[in-house]
Amino acid sequence: MELIIIRHAVAEEREDFVKKGLEDHMRPLTLKGRKRMQKVCVRLLDFVKEVDLIVSSPLTRARQTAEIVSQIYFETKVVEAPELVPHSPPQAFLKWLRTQARTHRRLVIVGHEPHLSSFASYLLSGKTESFIDLKKSGVIALEIESFAHAEAGTAQLLYAIPPKFLID
Repeated sequence: MELIIIRHAVAEEREDFVKKGLEDHMRPLTLKGRKRMQKVCVRLLDFVKEVDLIVSSPLTRARQTAEIVSQIYFETKVVEAPELVPHSPPQAFLKWLRTQARTHRRLVIVGHEPHLSSFASYLLSGKTESFIDLKKSGVIALEIESFAHAEAGTAQLLYAIPPKFLID
């Protein structure tokens, strides 16, 4: 099984958004962020031909990123998982993975830092301290023997690609 982890694209600046009296969870992607994510996905399609499901954090910027991924991957279904919000513990999404992704072979998850790098580190090493630097629009792919039986410390790193290597 393959788990493709994507950090959301560039969104509006947090401070500017808050000054407008709007809540952080509603922050949208910028036009530059959208275009960059489209380029990343088109390049990623050269390596990953299809995905079964896209799972997104419910925050606007992650959901918009997931929709871009869905468009490039032939309208693959997007579902939201609250376990992908920024400060959720890695164990929460691991539980989601075991129960909700049992029948899938290749998933894309879209979320935030520091959660995604902590989650990837947890799957790779069993430790929640992150040793991965995941840039906005960056991609990490892990191989897991089975989503239904996924355990901390059992994944293998397939690749980690900063966005600049996918769009240049």
